[in-house]
Amino acid sequence: MIKIDKRMNKDGSPRTQVRVVEGYRPGPGMATKQRTIRDFGYLEDQEDPEAFMAKVREFNANYRAENVPLRIEAPGTARMYCKENRRQNYGYKFLEAVYDLLEIDSFIEEYERSHRFQGEYSLGDIFKFLVLVRILHPDSKRASFQMKNSFYGMRTDFTLPDIYRSLDYFKDFEVELQRHLNERVKETIGRDLSYAFYDVTNYFFEIDFPSGEDDLRKRGVSKEHRTDPIAAMGLFIDANGLPVNMSIFPGNTSDSLTLQPTMKDVKQSYGLGRLIVVADKGLNSSDNIDVIVNNGDGFVFSQVLKGKKGQRYNEKLFDTSGWVSNEDGTYRYKLFEEEYMGKDKNGKKEIRTRKVLLYWSKTEADMARRKREEKLEKAARSVRNNAYSIRKGVDEYTKEDVVDKETGEVLENTKKLRSVDLKKAEKDALYDGYSCIITSELDYDERTMRKVYGGLWRIEQSFRIMKTDLYARPMFVSTNEHIRAHFLICFVSLLIIRIIQHRMGGKALSAERIGRALGTATCRVLKGGIIHLDDVGGAIAFRKARNKNGKLVDTLAFSDEDEIALDYKLIQDTFNTNCYNIYLRQETFNKILKNIVLA
Repeated sequence: MIKIDKRMNKDGSPRTQVRVVEGYRPGPGMATKQRTIRDFGYLEDQEDPEAFMAKVREFNANYRAENVPLRIEAPGTARMYCKENRRQNYGYKFLEAVYDLLEIDSFIEEYERSHRFQGEYSLGDIFKFLVLVRILHPDSKRASFQMKNSFYGMRTDFTLPDIYRSLDYFKDFEVELQRHLNERVKETIGRDLSYAFYDVTNYFFEIDFPSGEDDLRKRGVSKEHRTDPIAAMGLFIDANGLPVNMSIFPGNTSDSLTLQPTMKDVKQSYGLGRLIVVADKGLNSSDNIDVIVNNGDGFVFSQVLKGKKGQRYNEKLFDTSGWVSNEDGTYRYKLFEEEYMGKDKNGKKEIRTRKVLLYWSKTEADMARRKREEKLEKAARSVRNNAYSIRKGVDEYTKEDVVDKETGEVLENTKKLRSVDLKKAEKDALYDGYSCIITSELDYDERTMRKVYGGLWRIEQSFRIMKTDLYARPMFVSTNEHIRAHFLICFVSLLIIRIIQHRMGGKALSAERIGRALGTATCRVLKGGIIHLDDVGGAIAFRKARNKNGKLVDTLAFSDEDEIALDYKLIQDTFNTNCYNIYLRQETFNKILKNIVLA
């Protein structure tokens, strides 16, 4: 019913609030109360009061049309699982818009036709569901399935066994789908392959296996310092930070050995021309450099400065002459060319030329010093307490000597004495703040080398998104086929996130904030075909301040704004969409969702 409340402002002017309400009983035998279905605001604020009231009466009539009281006897669990008035997510529609832009449904439909797929379920529906729910609510396949009825208008006519069966098919089109995605990205978003970033990480498994290992799961050097069998992923991204390709390797594969087959496959599969590979020192090997140069490609690698590999630069590094410094002395560099020995395609040695950038940063020096002091403190505590269990940050600065108890002379077959290795710490301190970059591109200046290599954070961030936001690990699947399918799902989810961030430009939100805001965008279908949109929000934002570089950053002080609401507005602006009305006719709401496109 329509309820009109008349009030007076302090100045004596009238204030007429218009609402649609309904009566209800909070509990058996309790007095009837009223609750607001929709608050239309104040009559005095309307430009056309008659049209306004007509709108109110129309809404009230639609709401009452099917509001017929019924008494139904049913088990208690029946209400728990009732679909009526159930809160459902519609935020996934923004992700689906990017998914549709990539024409993944068409690709999978063509796969089903060409392979005469006879399943009683849709591979496309399952793949889309797993990709989108991976962004909004990442979890195991079983836990994800339990949420299948929580998405407004999503086709989820499949069972949990159907999901596991479909993983076998997803693995079959792993390579072809990546090629398809690349073509769609080039056509719709654009690729910048003036250079490309490459790196490798590994993923551990939650499930125990009888043998512990197989053809894919191998024990290797884990980035998380775990002993579980692992699988490795190599990832290429373009200069815009958009994923190009992923490759899966056994967990015991050395990082440096993954580059060559991955690069060759990417160039052949994607029809790429000359490619400049940007990677860290883990991929910097003479074999990789030879293959890159012999194929007519280029490289930008970081270079170690300590030990045998870096000793060739010590003379220039510690020579105080020839450095170019900034005004405040917080940064300096040396840029030069050097000759090095390489091998051609036939294995014949030849002298080549590359560019080398040595540079020092006060910020990096201060950070290195603080980290070393923390390690020395741990090492001293470990030695003092004879605590062998304290491992991380200890082994680097502890040593064991074999000494005679009485004389202190170093002998054999006597008691081991652990001590803090101060000489090593002093030697390491000489390199605080120094870094080195090498490149095949002789036309690169200092600024270009720093800029190109500095973009490597994009791929490091992509791995963090995969592991932290998309929960790519730990993995709860067991067969090699399902592992590959799992990675493919995560890869497509990452691509969608990265495309949205790319469109946002300088205002790009983190993957966590995108998933959080869209996961909060929920609605309920009321009687009469009315959609009630829930408030999107709930997290207090931090105040912004400008750092010394003039960039706006978060402070530790809270603001009066709702961060999730602001994030949601930014996402809507990116998609040129407005979903702010609280109540909508279902057909109107469906039309709005259908028209969500990436701006």
